[in-house]
Amino acid sequence: MTSRRLLPLLALLSLGARAGEPASLQKPASLVVEGEDASEEPSPPIPQADERRIIGDYIRDNSAPIRECYEKRLRETPTLQGKLLARFDIGPNGRVIGATADGIGDRELVVCVVTAVRKFEFDKPLSGGKLRIAYPFKFEPRPAK
Repeated sequence: MTSRRLLPLLALLSLGARAGEPASLQKPASLVVEGEDASEEPSPPIPQADERRIIGDYIRDNSAPIRECYEKRLRETPTLQGKLLARFDIGPNGRVIGATADGIGDRELVVCVVTAVRKFEFDKPLSGGKLRIAYPFKFEPRPAK
């Protein structure tokens, strides 16, 4: 694997493995990097046209857990705002098979969003293979009424 493709995987593994552990129990991750394989499979394609629209509609219609992540963190950090870019692959069966997020420095928000995204279940990709998604979530406090 190239280091560029390995970094999101490492971030995901680091987040998932440590999300529920107290800081005192967390241990540094170990890593073994192997040589690049010439037969390495290419990145999954990005959805196009109707499939792209359907995926976007699904994410918007099922984003309540992600809004809840933000609302929870906002209670602790009232000035928290910004754009978080979630990246994930949809597997041939429609389930999310890997997810990462970055763009906001709040680790708990990132972990919560990645956990929510990993629960998404889409229709099977039209290609029969995987799809690569990058979806931005913009977080900003609602004005007081």
